[in-house]
Amino acid sequence: MNQLWANVQRLAHILAVLTRHSLSYALGERLDQWPRLARYLPPGNLAGPERLRTMLEEVGGTFIKLGQMLALQPDILPINYCNALFKLLDRITPFEYDAVEAAFQEYFETSPRTIFDRFDPEPIATASIGQVYVAYLDERKLAVKVQRPSVQEDFAGDIRLMTAAVYCIKGLCLRKLYWMIEPLTEFVSWTKEELDFRFEARYMQALRRNAQDNEKEYIPDVVEEYSRERVLTLEFLEGITLLNYIRAIESGDELLLRRLRAEGFDPDRFARNIIDNFLNDAFRHGMFHADLHPANLMILRNSVVGYIDFGITGVLSPYLRRHLVGLTLAYSRGDLDGMYASFFKVSALDSDSDVDAFRQGLQRLSTEWYTMQGKERRLIKNITLVMLDLLKLSRETGVWPERDVIKYIRSAIAIDGLITRFAPGFDVGKYLELVCNRYLTWHERRELFAFETLVDWSSANVSLLRDGAIRAAAMLERAASGEYTSPAVMRPAPILPSQRQAVHMAAVMFSIAVLMTVTQETVRFGVNLFTAEMLLMTVAAARFLKAIRNFI
Repeated sequence: MNQLWANVQRLAHILAVLTRHSLSYALGERLDQWPRLARYLPPGNLAGPERLRTMLEEVGGTFIKLGQMLALQPDILPINYCNALFKLLDRITPFEYDAVEAAFQEYFETSPRTIFDRFDPEPIATASIGQVYVAYLDERKLAVKVQRPSVQEDFAGDIRLMTAAVYCIKGLCLRKLYWMIEPLTEFVSWTKEELDFRFEARYMQALRRNAQDNEKEYIPDVVEEYSRERVLTLEFLEGITLLNYIRAIESGDELLLRRLRAEGFDPDRFARNIIDNFLNDAFRHGMFHADLHPANLMILRNSVVGYIDFGITGVLSPYLRRHLVGLTLAYSRGDLDGMYASFFKVSALDSDSDVDAFRQGLQRLSTEWYTMQGKERRLIKNITLVMLDLLKLSRETGVWPERDVIKYIRSAIAIDGLITRFAPGFDVGKYLELVCNRYLTWHERRELFAFETLVDWSSANVSLLRDGAIRAAAMLERAASGEYTSPAVMRPAPILPSQRQAVHMAAVMFSIAVLMTVTQETVRFGVNLFTAEMLLMTVAAARFLKAIRNFI
């Protein structure tokens, strides 16, 4: 009953905000004629972009996340609307400092000023879920993110409404609304993780390990001792956000732009680094930052990309990674058959899925996406719109991708929207094709030397050697029974160096076969049996090539 009442209250609040703004918009300048009414309504002359931003901020909760997503889509909303919605990324009305003290008392039973050598009570950034403060501990500069005190209740109300909507759609068999089930369920899952900072801390630690050898990517270190469900403490990144750079471009802030150039910032290089990092994390490691709005990307020295706010992170299995490489490459090349095949391998199909309609829709949409240049298709439509068309087609035909595949697609959409804003001359489609070709080759080589492939090779070698041993035993048996001429009558042929090398190679291959069949060692380089097996394989290959040269 309490939850039902909370749902009713949340719905009433949403409707009240919409009603107030609708009435204010309808009256416009005439609202000044009713001063008593005007006290309860937003200004009648509020511009459209600011009205949309204000409405979303007043509704709060998940609607702020919706506004953040729309801020990155200049091809969906006019640019002045996107600029207004950018304020939802880091300039939401802050909450009182008392809530910060309360959170620290709850988890650490003391105040932040007692824990840290210095703690600035003024937040440096305010967002939909929390706000960030600067602290110092043992001469180390830190960023402390504290969750909004009401965010759990606000988001919980929206989650309940979304869950209720899913139950209604399923229970009433509203097939025309079935497309809403997956995205609503997906959003609920994301939100539950994002509201618990412990998930974010674990993702950051894993991504930081993955990025250790990547000079283009920097993930801040987590201070576990002072991180809990609603408090997250991490290394402070010195730089400016990509959002502030975009604002500097639009406001003509030459002082900031010159400073960035002096620090080695190049927009095209930064765009390449964002794409390289995203595809490297997704395809090589299977984990990627899935909330790539400009307030979460930092411009560090020499165009290195710094990442913050890992509330939404994607995790891809090796199977999904392999087929997503194929999908991205097929898309960038205009290969419709490849897109069709790859998309189905990363999607869930059921009795309501219309496969033929999906193929026909893809064929129809391709005429809007590509143009022919000689014998090749070249992309002419913005990647954001192509991806949105693809998701819309999947909903219409009941072919819905796996949840983390959706994160990947939406992250790709966000990246394109970002690059359009700060590096408009950069050809995202062409660079995607180049990078995906590289990763496709990498995946093919990895499959060639995958554990299962090497086991197959070793099993074949064992069979070959076993057959050879059986044949040798049969030959000796026949010789003993007198079937062969006495060796004394025949002059043995001299053993050639190439034959000796072939025997050596067979011995090495036999060793590999025994090692891999008996140990079942996983593919992992280092001081282990797999490395020894690979060294033996290298020796065998070298001897094999030498034997061929001698025969020739």
